[in-house]
This record gives sequence, structure tokens and C-alpha cells, in this order.
Amino acid sequence: MSSAPWLRRRHPPYARGREPVLSTIASIVRATAQPPEGLRLAAPWLVVAGAALLAGSLATGQADVWLGKTPALLLLGTVLGATFLVVFSFLGSLAVIVWPVAATGGFLLQFPKGHAVITFDRLWIGGLLAYIALNHRRTERTKDTRVLMFALVLLVISFGLRALTTGGASITGPTATWIDAIVLPTILFVACERYSLLGANRIRRLTGALMIAGAVLGVIGIAERVLGFELATATGGSVRFDAIIDQTRISGPYPAPEPYALSLIICFAATLYWILSRKRGSRYGLALALAGIQLTAIALALFRAGWIAALVVVVASFGLRPGRFGRTFLVVGVAGVLGLAATSQLQQNKTIATRVNDTENIYGRLATYKQGVEIFRSAPLFGVGVNRYHTVAETRPPEIVARVESVTYPHNSYIGLLAEQGLVGFLPLLLLSYGVWRLVRGLHAVSYRSADAVILTATVAGATLGYLIMSLTLTMLPYEPSNAFLAAFLGAASGRLDLLANEAPTSS
Repeated sequence: MSSAPWLRRRHPPYARGREPVLSTIASIVRATAQPPEGLRLAAPWLVVAGAALLAGSLATGQADVWLGKTPALLLLGTVLGATFLVVFSFLGSLAVIVWPVAATGGFLLQFPKGHAVITFDRLWIGGLLAYIALNHRRTERTKDTRVLMFALVLLVISFGLRALTTGGASITGPTATWIDAIVLPTILFVACERYSLLGANRIRRLTGALMIAGAVLGVIGIAERVLGFELATATGGSVRFDAIIDQTRISGPYPAPEPYALSLIICFAATLYWILSRKRGSRYGLALALAGIQLTAIALALFRAGWIAALVVVVASFGLRPGRFGRTFLVVGVAGVLGLAATSQLQQNKTIATRVNDTENIYGRLATYKQGVEIFRSAPLFGVGVNRYHTVAETRPPEIVARVESVTYPHNSYIGLLAEQGLVGFLPLLLLSYGVWRLVRGLHAVSYRSADAVILTATVAGATLGYLIMSLTLTMLPYEPSNAFLAAFLGAASGRLDLLANEAPTSS
């Protein structure tokens, strides 16, 4: 008689005599379900090799002849995307941490050039869906993160419907803007949120990756300025020469300088979190050096809004502490004095002096906003269509403020969306702005439970205010890079808020 009570409970009496046979079968099943370590580690790379062979045959074979160029590219993208899904199911959380650094140079990987169907972020962030699916959410959402998530989903839906009705089912044009600028950041937000639900150490790793990414972007931009090369044309953009300052704007690996400057600002905020949340006695000299590289690149981007946004990030990160208003006023005062001193010194530089004293630029913005409102009034419900502001503005007489004419680009994310998508598209963006404010407020309310949450609240507030400042003077919403970096940082804050809110009150 066997002495295994678990077997007697699970099997009828006639099976007791077969216990050795059943044990053997169970061993075989376990061995089948758990492959050898070598095979388990090699599996994702075998998938990559197989997908590479298939993708190569599609890229160099007759697929474009049989199916047409766009369907063949979509098929190729599907193969590569499925490969990333499989690989990411093995990589797990490592895929989240690698993305910020890999995305800096990875943004240059686009195929075909000029009208990209397959891009690095579409494959990598799309692959994060596997991470999301395999890591089920077990922490209940707070009301604040629920509002933010609802607003994100609503914006994805409203923006997507208007993009499809503007440009049809084509993967380029308005649909590409929707996928890259709205859908991908939303996926990244959810992935970083899931990742951060496992504790403050996860947020420190994620912000560390954002810190390194910001330094890489800074090095690229500084090298562009010093060596005189450009990468904008490699990613579908064009060289931006500013005749007012007689300078070519640096854009890093991105098609335009605006998302480059804003991405640096967001990474700078994440860097300050990493520095301020360090353990006492730990070394952070390298982190300060990386922050210096980021600030240098922000200065070289030559956006006044970017300079102001960087200053706001510093003030918020060092000055915002619960119940310590004196600290806030002190930081504001010190930042103001240092800012004035730096401005007086930097104005000796002709380029910077031109940027600081350019009042015509301000009047031009006001005239442009006036025209944007008029374009909205011509189609108040659904707008003139995604990416059609410039086309419509060229057909209208310019507005004039203080003898300065409007330009044919909105230079404001809110006015641009209002004109292109009307109230139906504008209201979700307002709700999303409210949701981000709710997130920061909610994190502030629970920050007494953890010292890192206090610092996270301050730096996230700085990053979101920096994004707002840039968005009020430049059109930032259609750009994927800066949206993605902000989404990652907000996802970390959202996960931290939900975790702290669901912890027992006695937890630190």
C-alpha cells in the first residue's frame, strides 16, 4: 500500500496500485512542460532567426509583385511584429527598461524611408502588448488613474476616427500620426504602469533608463551643433534653418527640433528624480554629468519655451514638498536670480540675444492663434481634418497682430487640435489634461506614505508643466517621441499611485 496520502485522495481505489505508473507519467508531463534551460533560452532567438528568414524572403522576393507594395510591407510588418510579441513574452520587464535607450537611435530605423510603414517604435512598443497581456493587473485603480485611463482611451478613439475619415485606411498620413503620436504612447503608458506596480525600485530603474536616454539625445544634438551634420532628413523631416537667428535648429535623431527639445526636458525631469531619490552616501557624480549634457542640449535647441520649461522642471523638482511653502518660495527666488544672471551673461551671445528679444515672434503667435480660432469656426464640430491645418491656412488670408502676419502652422497643441478635429476631438484632450492633473494631485495626497513618492510627485509635476508650456507655444501633440517619453513617466507615476493607495496605512 502506498504511503502517499495525496494520491489516495485524488484517485479512486483501483488506481492505487498504479501509483508508480502515474508518477512516471507525471514526470514526463512535467519534463515536457518545462523544457531544458538551454532550449528555453534559445527559443526566442530561434523565433527571431525564423522570422528573419521569412522577412527576408518577403522583402527581397515577389511579395510586392503579387500583393502590391503596401500590402507586402504590411505583411512584413506583421511578421516582424509577431516576432517581437514572441520575444517580449520571454524578455518580460526587460523590454520596458531597454526601450528608452534603444528608442533614441532606433528612431532612425524606418522602412521604407520617407513613407515609413515599419518603424522601430511600432515594432518595439507593439511588442509590449505581450508584456501587458502576460502581466495581469492585480492592483485596483484609484479614481484618479481611472479618469486618466478613460481620457486616454477616449482620445485614442476620437483621434483615430477622425484620422481614418481624413486619410482613409492608408498607413501613412493622418493614420500614421494617430498610430505614432497617440496609440503607441498609450500602450507605453500601460506597460510602464504595470511595470511600476511592483514597487519604487522599478521606478528608479525606469527613470535611470530615461536618464541615459536623455544623455544619448544630448550627445547627438551637441555633436550635430559642433560637427555640423543633421539627421532630420533620415527620419522624414527637413533641415530647419531659422533666418531670424541665422542658425540651423538641431533635432537630434528626430524629424523636427520641437520633439527633440521636449524629449530632453522630460528626460531631465526623470534624471532629477533619479538623483533626488538616491540613497544617502551613494555616488551620483555621473548622473549630474548626464544632467549637464541634457541641459546643454536644451540650451542649444534655442527654444525660449524650452528654456522656461527646463527652469520650471528644476523649480518643481526641488521646491515642491508637502507643507513646505517656504522651501518653494526659496527655490523660486534662487532660480529667478540665477536665471536673470544667466540671461544677462548669455545675451552677450548674438544668437541667444536675438531669441530673447524677438517680440515679433510673440505677435506672430497671437496672430496665428487668431487664425486657428477662425479655422475652427469654419468646422466647429469635426474640424477640417487631421494634418490639414497647414493646407487650409494657406487658402485663407493671414491674420495680423501689431503688423505681424500669422503663419500657416498652429504653434499650439490645443488650437491645432481644435481646428483639425473640432469639439469632438478637442474635449478628450481637455479631459486628458484634467486627468493628468488628477494624477499629480492624487499622488501628492498619498505621498506621505513614501519618501520616493514625494520626489516623484514633484518631478512628474515639473515634466507635465514643461510639456504644457511647450504645447502652448508649439504644436507638440502630433509628435511621437516626446509623447512617448511623457507617457512612460506618467505610467510610472500612475502605477506608484495605485500601489500606494492600496497599501495598508502603516506601510512606508
